[in-house]
Amino acid sequence: MPRPAALSHVRATPLGRRAERAARAALAAARASEEPVADPPPVPRPHEHDSLLEHLLGGPLAELDAACAAATAAGPEAERAAYARFAGLDLDLWAILLTQQQTAFPHIRALLPAVPAPDLQVMWNGLSGAPLASQSAAFYAKVLDRHTTYGLRPLDEARVLDHGVGWGRLVRFFARDVGPGRLFGTDPVQSILDVCRRDRVPAELHRTEFLPDELPVGDLDLAYAFSVFTHLSEGAAARSLDALHGALRPGGLLVVTIRPPDFLWLDPLLHPQLAQLGPDWRAALQRPRHLFVPHPADPGHFQYEGGEMTYGEAVITLPYVRERWAPRFELLDVAPLIGDLHQVVLTLRRP
Repeated sequence: MPRPAALSHVRATPLGRRAERAARAALAAARASEEPVADPPPVPRPHEHDSLLEHLLGGPLAELDAACAAATAAGPEAERAAYARFAGLDLDLWAILLTQQQTAFPHIRALLPAVPAPDLQVMWNGLSGAPLASQSAAFYAKVLDRHTTYGLRPLDEARVLDHGVGWGRLVRFFARDVGPGRLFGTDPVQSILDVCRRDRVPAELHRTEFLPDELPVGDLDLAYAFSVFTHLSEGAAARSLDALHGALRPGGLLVVTIRPPDFLWLDPLLHPQLAQLGPDWRAALQRPRHLFVPHPADPGHFQYEGGEMTYGEAVITLPYVRERWAPRFELLDVAPLIGDLHQVVLTLRRP
């Protein structure tokens, strides 16, 4: 602590030293008499995003909340039609509302589908809440853009499929764009489809086989599969592509993701495949390759049926897509996904 300047010149004599001690004692007594500053009482925090939404967007959202209340009172058909009212919302706002992490607008909350517990979200997708919604919104925006560029008809007139729908984290984004009765979800896991139905995901849902010969829906204009082909063996991927080809109209779009090559270094399960590429791995990855390692044959695994495991981790090269996925599909576009840089978005078209 710095020495008081007023005392520095009196220390040379005994009288000065006594004066210094007296002054210090007086200073200490004055400090001891000061009232301690109490911490302010804690302020209750609003439910997650309530403060943000009320402060910045309270007026427009209050009108939308009232419209949702009227739709809910009118019945299920009016509820589903009310999703179109969200079409003009900013994408990030739409994503926040879909997380269900707000209570300020209860009728919006009641209309939109519920979300499963965070641990289930993490088990299926590695994230939960707003971080997962941000990743989902990035893919949703990419699909919208590709459909606008390459699609045959407006999205509100299109038939759209989420292949590998899981708990419905992506298909709910599209509910504001696609007309009632035109949005579909498929998945081979019955228990997760039960979660979708419990949470009122606004799509027609169907269970498929892990190795489907055909899909239960057809005449599709758009299908997408996020992080599905990232996990399939070569044979399982071929079966799925055949089924999707059969479900799409001629000219229909398929948007899928694959892993970038650097995922071979990131996932220890794939390290044996990486080693097999040899020292000139760059040249090896310029050739058609479907690199796959199955997950352990655990009876608790959803795909385990006592036979071959066709679900694991996969890296598929672009030369493979161009050569082996033809003539089923024409590759139109390749793009990274800023919401998840371990997913590469491919846009394909059924000829």
